[in-house]
Amino acid sequence: MTTELLHRATDYARGVLSELTDDDLRRPTPCEGWDAGRVVLHLADVIDGLIGLLENGELALPQPPRINDPDPVAIVDERLVELERALHVGAGAKRVDHALLAGAIELTTHGWDIGVACDRAHRIPDSLAEEVLAQVSAVLHVDARGANFAAPVDTARDAPASDRLIAFLGRVPRH
Repeated sequence: MTTELLHRATDYARGVLSELTDDDLRRPTPCEGWDAGRVVLHLADVIDGLIGLLENGELALPQPPRINDPDPVAIVDERLVELERALHVGAGAKRVDHALLAGAIELTTHGWDIGVACDRAHRIPDSLAEEVLAQVSAVLHVDARGANFAAPVDTARDAPASDRLIAFLGRVPRH
């Protein structure tokens, strides 16, 4: 896997984050009990987990998780810069591939969570959603979902790629 998909997912997430206002951070997301600000901070924690995977082979989110930071978007931006640095420090190919895929999935999915909190009609760009769906459907099997992903939600085969990806990851597409 190349860095191109991760960069597209990063650009997408940054675009969503760049439009957030302070009021938007308090909006509910499709993640039950989580507002947009909490999802943004979770995204920063996920990025730290990816950095850890690259640096020491362990994908672990910071404990305790970040909460109530006054500028969560700035934290995500800082962590993305650090992730880019970690990608170029010389981690093994397997670690890099895992980080690239996990990062693309997480940035795309949580970008949608945040985007749809602000605009129910929000969709992931088709080309990004199609590629992430192709990658994740090859590795995320029903028995490997654990607590991180709910069971897939039924959606039409001809639904937009964004809806199919979100449904595959156990979220209900919004319109």
